[in-house]
Amino acid sequence: MLASPIWNVRAPMIMSTFAERFDFRGRTVFPITTYAMSGLGTTERDYAKSCPGATIGEGLAVQGEKVRDADGAVRSWLGRVGLLRD
Repeated sequence: MLASPIWNVRAPMIMSTFAERFDFRGRTVFPITTYAMSGLGTTERDYAKSCPGATIGEGLAVQGEKVRDADGAVRSWLGRVGLLRD
């Protein structure tokens, strides 16, 4: 998982720089963002470029003002992507 806020429709450049330093080939990257207006923005496309050989899984975007109440959305997303553990 790569998690960050969204700034102007994109994850901060430091996230792409961070991702480029690791070998994600054969792995699945799940973008997670907080946002004000743009949802996931371009993170899926940006991480596909920064993580060559990785599969970009379904992302999760939570509006910043609703983070405290996002437990249900997070659990639902974790279940959909197969990461929910009992």
